[in-house]
Amino acid sequence: MPIRRDVIAVVGAGSVGSVTAWWLARCGAQVVWLAPHAGGQQQRPGSLAALGVLMGHCSRRLRGRSWRLRRTSLALWRQWLPLLEPGSVPQQWGLTVLCHQADEVERLQALVRRRQGEGVPLAWRTRDELLNRWPVLASGDLQGGLWSPQDGQLDPAPLLAALAIAAEHLGVQRRPAQVTGLQPEGKNWRLRLQASDPDCPTTLLASAVVLCTGLGTGRLLAALDPAIRLNWPMTPVLGQAAELHCPMLPPQGLPGPVVWRGVHLIPRPQDRRLWIGATVEPGDQSQAQCFDRMLRLDGAAPPWLRQAQVLDRWQGVRARPTGGPAPLLATLAPGVLLTSGHYRNGILLAPATAAWTGQQLGFPAPDAP
Repeated sequence: MPIRRDVIAVVGAGSVGSVTAWWLARCGAQVVWLAPHAGGQQQRPGSLAALGVLMGHCSRRLRGRSWRLRRTSLALWRQWLPLLEPGSVPQQWGLTVLCHQADEVERLQALVRRRQGEGVPLAWRTRDELLNRWPVLASGDLQGGLWSPQDGQLDPAPLLAALAIAAEHLGVQRRPAQVTGLQPEGKNWRLRLQASDPDCPTTLLASAVVLCTGLGTGRLLAALDPAIRLNWPMTPVLGQAAELHCPMLPPQGLPGPVVWRGVHLIPRPQDRRLWIGATVEPGDQSQAQCFDRMLRLDGAAPPWLRQAQVLDRWQGVRARPTGGPAPLLATLAPGVLLTSGHYRNGILLAPATAAWTGQQLGFPAPDAP
């Protein structure tokens, strides 16, 4: 069992770092959370660039770690969201994944049967069932769609804000500092810090360090012994998204969040507004043609979407592991845990990641409130 007076350093300001800092504090850890505040809007950092879509049960993963993490995370989100300030996190439950390829129907229906056999309430909706209720989904090649009532969407910015407030109430010390170095010191780890606040310490001694640092992980580990450096490098994959006003969208709108030809459409509280995203662009430089293809659903957008007005647009960079599965969950050395490289599923997989971290550090889950 860990010594409760020891400091656990959680590094990273995104969804994984936020959930991990909060959860470890709930488990009784003394947490120092090293999380610089977000800046700029055009290139949003970390999870603020995400749409917060939770694609868990409708994933085509049939077995293995990826499926276990998704299923675990969805269950944990249901348990953990009520522990935050009531009403602080806008959330939409129920996700529709449209199918436009005839040769995919049988495969998706087989997925539905498998999930139902596992006790997961996935369902298949026929083309007629969808169009009778939501005619805006009409397209010539629509075959039907998956309906996953326990998948959905969480608004990223309110979620991170609620987690930060809850973590503070549990005694987490948040320091808006960048970690510029990491070195062993006896049985502990010395972190070098850089912050604009002159009152922020320049170093921190911690008994354990949890790296939720995305593309910055390799730089932090570069000076360490080669045996504990990052085994799988991570590459940047840029994603663009936008907020739309759709004056031609009928009042019945969409059936909640929809995945349409791989593009996410997220209804917003304001009338006839949607979020749309996100592109998958190798590297960290955006491409105008990728954004345009997304808006046009690769040439298949219905008239109401083609006439939409772009109110805002943004982009962010995800970290994708090279040579290993996403995410990277590993103990690199005694007291150094890596929880990074979640690619497009940081918000979805944050709870399972935090729970894994607590288990690795020896903290039992707290009793339910």
